Amino acid sequence: MTTASATCLLAQAHGRMLRHKLRFGMRENKLLSVTVGGFLGLYSLAAYLLVARGLDFMMKLPLIGPLLTERLVFLLFFFFFVMLIISNGTITGMSLFRRKDMEWQIALPLPPRSLVLWKTLEGMLLASWGLLLLSTPILLALAQTYKADAKFMLAVLPALLALVMIAANASTWLLIALVLWARRWMWKPVLAVVAVLLIQTLPIWHTSVETLNSGDLSASLNQILRHTEICMHPLLPSSWVAETIQAAGRGMFERTLFFNLVLLSNALISILITTQIASRCYYSAWNRIMSAAPGAVSKGKVPVASNKPGRLSQWLRRALALDRASFALLVKEVRTFLREPVQWGQSAIIFGLLLIYSMNLRKLGYDLQNPFWITVVSHLNLLVCCLALSTLTTRFIYPQFSLEGQRLWILGLSPLPLHRVLALKLRLSASVLALVMVTLVVVSGVSLGLPRQRILFFSASILMMSYGLTALALSLGALLPNFRESNPARIVSGFGGTACLIASFVYIVGGMTVLLLPSWQNLRQDAVALVKYNGGLELAALAGVAVLTVVFGGIPYFFAKRQTKNLEYLRHL
Repeated sequence: MTTASATCLLAQAHGRMLRHKLRFGMRENKLLSVTVGGFLGLYSLAAYLLVARGLDFMMKLPLIGPLLTERLVFLLFFFFFVMLIISNGTITGMSLFRRKDMEWQIALPLPPRSLVLWKTLEGMLLASWGLLLLSTPILLALAQTYKADAKFMLAVLPALLALVMIAANASTWLLIALVLWARRWMWKPVLAVVAVLLIQTLPIWHTSVETLNSGDLSASLNQILRHTEICMHPLLPSSWVAETIQAAGRGMFERTLFFNLVLLSNALISILITTQIASRCYYSAWNRIMSAAPGAVSKGKVPVASNKPGRLSQWLRRALALDRASFALLVKEVRTFLREPVQWGQSAIIFGLLLIYSMNLRKLGYDLQNPFWITVVSHLNLLVCCLALSTLTTRFIYPQFSLEGQRLWILGLSPLPLHRVLALKLRLSASVLALVMVTLVVVSGVSLGLPRQRILFFSASILMMSYGLTALALSLGALLPNFRESNPARIVSGFGGTACLIASFVYIVGGMTVLLLPSWQNLRQDAVALVKYNGGLELAALAGVAVLTVVFGGIPYFFAKRQTKNLEYLRHL
C-alpha cells in the first residue's frame, strides 16, 4: 500500500466519523448549533466593520498611512504563522504520542509516514479553522481598503491555505526533533538563552516618547518600525502571503501568481519532507516515548513508599483547612499541571507578555494627563486581562472534567463525592488565576499612576470576573463532558467549548459595560480635569458585576453540581 492510498484510507475513515458526529450534534443540539452559528455570523460582521473602519482611518493618515498598513499586514500574518506552528504542534503532538488509538494504529500494516502525514493534516484542520474564520473578515476589509474586486479573494485564499500547510508540516518537524533529541538538562541552557534575549530587548521598552517626538516624522517612524523588520524577512512564508495580499490589492496579478506558486511549491515540498522525516525518525521517536518509564529509578534503587506527609504538606493542609482526601486531590491537580509543559508553557507565555505590557503602559505614547486617555487605557487594560483570562479558562479549565475520562470511576469510589471534586477544582483554579490577575491589575494601575481607589475598584472587578469565568468554564465542562477524547484541543473544539467561549465573551462585554458607567463623564474629548469618581456609583457597578458573576458563573455551577451528585457520568464510561 502506497503512502497516498494509506493516507486517503485514514482520511476516509475519519471523515465518516466526523460526519457522524456532526449529524449527531445537529440532531441532538439544535439550539446550541443555532446559537454558535449566529454568534459566528455576528462576529464576522462585527470584525469586518471594525477592521474596515480602522484600515480606512489608517490609510487616510498623511504620508505614513500606506506604510503603516503594509507593515500591519506583515505583522498580522507573521503572528498568524507563529500561532499556527504552536497550535499545530500541540494538537499533532497529542495525536502522535499521547492518543491511545495510536497504540493499535501503529501496529496496522500501514507505513508510518502515512500515519504521520494524516495526523499532520488532521492537526492542520483542527488548528486552522479558527484562523480561517478570523482572517476572512480581515481579508474582506483589506479588499475594501484596496478597492479590489472578487479576484482579490480568489488570489489570496490559495496563499493562505498554503501557509497553513507549511505551518502544519513545520510543527511536525519540530515536534519529532524535540522528542528525539530533547533532554532534561537542556531546559536550563534554553531558559538562560531566553533570559538573555529578553534582557537584550529591554532597550525597546526604555525608548521615551519625548525622544521619538523630538525628531522629524520619518526618523521617529523608522525608529518605531525598526523592531518589526524581522516580520518582513524575505524567507518567511508569512512574508510571501503579505506580498500576495499587497500585489492582489494593487492589481499586480503577475506578482500575485508568482508568490502563490512559491507558496504552493514550498507547501508540496514540506509534505515530502514530512514523509521522509516520518519514515526515518518516527519509529525512533515513538519508541523513546513508549520506553520512557515514568517514575523509573536509576541505579536499581527501589523506592520506599512513605505514608507520612512532610511538614510543608501538613502546614498547607492546615492553612487551607482541608482534610487529607481533599488535600490529596489538590496535590494531584497541581502535579498534573506541572507535568504538562503545554499548559504551564502557554500560561507562562501569556502571563509574561501581560506582565511586560502592564509594566510599560506609561510608555504607550498617550497623554496620560488627559482624563479621556486615563479612562480609556485603564479600562482597555482590564478588558485585555479579561480576554486573556477567558482564553486560558476555555483552553485549560473547560476540559478538566472531561480529561478524567475512563478513570472517573476511580474518583467515584474515592472518599470525595464528585460534587466535592468539582468544588475543589473551582477553588484551586479560580484562586490561582485570581491571584495572578489581581497582581497584573495592581501593577498596571501603579504604572498608570491611578489613585488607590481606582486600583481597588479594578482589583475587585478582576477578582469577581476571575471566579466567574473559571466557574463558567468548569461548569460547562461538567455539563457537556466528552470522556471519549483525551486531546484537550479536540474537546475545546467541540460544541461545548464553543459555547463556553461565546458565554465568556458575553459575560466580559456585559461586565465591561457595567464597569464603565462610573467613568462615563471622563470619556469626553473636551474634558480638562478628571471628574472625581463617585464611590456609590463604583459600588453599584461592582454590585452589577457580582450579579453577572452569579448569572454566568453561579447558575451553571449550581446545575453542574446538581448533575454530579446524581452520578450520571458513570453510565457514559
